[in-house]
Amino acid sequence: MKWTMLRAVGAASILFVLAVSPVSAQREAVHRGFWISFGFGAGNAFGDDAFEDDSQFGGAGFLRMGGSPSQQWLIGGEMIGWGNEIDDVAISRGAVLFTAMHYPSAGGGFYLKGSAGFAGRATSTTIVLDGEEVDVSDETGGIGLGAGLGYDLQLARNFFLTPALDFLYTGTEGDGATLLLFTIGATWH
Repeated sequence: MKWTMLRAVGAASILFVLAVSPVSAQREAVHRGFWISFGFGAGNAFGDDAFEDDSQFGGAGFLRMGGSPSQQWLIGGEMIGWGNEIDDVAISRGAVLFTAMHYPSAGGGFYLKGSAGFAGRATSTTIVLDGEEVDVSDETGGIGLGAGLGYDLQLARNFFLTPALDFLYTGTEGDGATLLLFTIGATWH
């Protein structure tokens, strides 16, 4: 089921990109001043000790914002994360990162992204102890490193639809995991 959903999201994204590409080709992207972007999607977490399988599929999301020192560079910060519930245990991984995005073509929409900062992992569940339900949770922190790529499809003067692929390493205390996330975001420049 999870692969069927991922394939459907991927196919819909490709069709949308193909349909919008002629519209975005009519204008040159302008990266100036303050920018903000948020989006949602899905992805896999690999290497977490809590999983019986090698990887686990879940939901993903991000919020980014910052400034544009030049037409080809955007810098700022982001919060990015992934989560799922496995056997009544909610597991989430995320990071707060400093982010730099580079557009190889000054007027193009394609970008490469690098980021570094802090990561965290949280788990929570409810157990029954002496007839009462008790919430049990655990949180650990560590280092977060990321890389990614995406494309800004211009829909209006300052508004873009942004499909992105992010690779995130969350090196939390005791265990680390790698996240591979596909998201579609809304971006304002």
